Amino acid sequence: MEKLEMLQTVEKLLKNYKWEIYLLSTKKLKSSSKNFQIENLINSEDTGIGIRVYREGHTGFSYTTNVNKDNIERAVEKAIEISRISSPEEFIPFKKLEKIEQTLEEYDSYTAEKIKAEEKINLPIEIEYSLRKKDSRIKNIRDCSFSETIFQYKIINSEGLDISEKGTIYTVSISPVAEENGNFQIVWGFTQSRYLKDLDLDGTIEETVKNAINLLNAKPIQTTKMYINFPPYAFSQLLEVFYPAFSGEFLIKNKNKLNIEDKAGVETLNIIDDGKLLGGIMTRSYDDEGVPTKKTYIIKSGIMKNFLHNLYTASQVKAESTGNGFRNSYKDLPSIKPSNLFVDKGNKKINYPDRYFHVVEMLGLHTSNPVTGDFSVGVSGFIVENGEIVQPVNSVTLSGNFFELLKSIIQIGNDLKFYGNFGSPSILVDKMMIGGV
Repeated sequence: MEKLEMLQTVEKLLKNYKWEIYLLSTKKLKSSSKNFQIENLINSEDTGIGIRVYREGHTGFSYTTNVNKDNIERAVEKAIEISRISSPEEFIPFKKLEKIEQTLEEYDSYTAEKIKAEEKINLPIEIEYSLRKKDSRIKNIRDCSFSETIFQYKIINSEGLDISEKGTIYTVSISPVAEENGNFQIVWGFTQSRYLKDLDLDGTIEETVKNAINLLNAKPIQTTKMYINFPPYAFSQLLEVFYPAFSGEFLIKNKNKLNIEDKAGVETLNIIDDGKLLGGIMTRSYDDEGVPTKKTYIIKSGIMKNFLHNLYTASQVKAESTGNGFRNSYKDLPSIKPSNLFVDKGNKKINYPDRYFHVVEMLGLHTSNPVTGDFSVGVSGFIVENGEIVQPVNSVTLSGNFFELLKSIIQIGNDLKFYGNFGSPSILVDKMMIGGV
C-alpha cells in the first residue's frame, strides 16, 4: 500500500484526533546444522502496522498484519473505540520531527542483497567443522545456528513526523560438547553484529571450546569466599537482567533503589547507554517514538546521573526523553528499553590476585529481583591460582546483590565486548560467598 493512500485513509477517519502510524517489516533467515547437515531452516517475512490515536487525554491502540485499505480502516476504528473507554492521562504521546546532524543506518547491503541465501544457510556447517577441528575432545555439537534479520520501520504522525530506517543483524549461537573419560561438558557461545564480516566467529569458537575443555571433570567445592572474576559475557548478562533498575518506569513507580547523585558504585565505574554507538546492535537515529537517540551516562565515576526515559516517563518527572522508547514489534506500544548498554572499559588489563574464581556460566539469572538487586544463581567456572586453572567447578551457588556488587568492584578490564546490545569488560569484584557442598 502506497504511503499517500495510507495517509489519506487515516486522515479521513481521524480528522479530530492526533495519530501515529508505525510500520515494521522484518525478514528472517535462520539455519542450524547437525552432523554437518542443515537440520532446520526458517525463511520468513512479517509486515504490519500499529496505529495509535489521541484525543482529549484518551489514547487508543490497534494493529493489523495485513496492510491494505480495509484492514487499516478497521484498525483505526478499533483504536478509536479503545480510546473512548481508556482512562484519561495528561500526556501527548506524539513527537514533532527533530532534525539531527547525522543519520545512522547500520545496514549490511552487501550481505543482505548480494550474497546468495544458500551461502548464508550453509554457514553453520562451516562453523561445525571449525568447532570440531579446535580440539579432539569436542565430540558433539548441541547447537550451531546462524540467523540474518533484515528490518525496516517507518513512523508517521499528525505532528509532521516522517522517519524511516532499515538495518541488519547477524547472529551465531554455538553449544559444543566436550567429552573425556566419560565426562561431558556443554558450554554456550554467542556473537552478534550488524555486519556479517564483523561477527567474531574465531574468538567465539576459541573461547567457547576452551571453556568446555577446561570444565571437564568439574565438581563442587566446599563453601568458601573468593574473589570473583566476571568475564565480559557474564557481566553483560547481569546488566541485561538488572537494567530495569535504571528505567524511568521503575522511577515513576517508586521501585528505584537509586536516586540521582547517589553513590552507585566505585569511582572507576561508568555505565553508559549509547544509541549512536558505531556498529551497535540497537544503534538507530531515532527511537520508536521519533526521539533522536543519544549517549546517556547512567552512572558516571560511580555516581548515579540519569534514568532511561521514553516520552511518557519523562513527562511524569519533568525530564526529557533519553531516546529509549522502543517497541518489541508493531503489535506493541513503546516501552523503555536500553539501546546499547554497557560498562565502559578501564585503561589496562586486570592485575589478578593469586587466587580467584572465574565465572563461566550462570544458571537461573531470570529469578533475580531487579527491584532489590538480589540474585542467587548456579554457576560453573574455574579456580585460578597464580594464573593457572587448578580446579574446574560446577554445581555451586553464587549469591549477592547487584547494587552492592557495583560498589565492591576492585578492577575493570580493558577488554570490552558486546553480547547483543549489552556489553562489559572483565570485572573483578571483592570476595563473595560461593555455596558448595
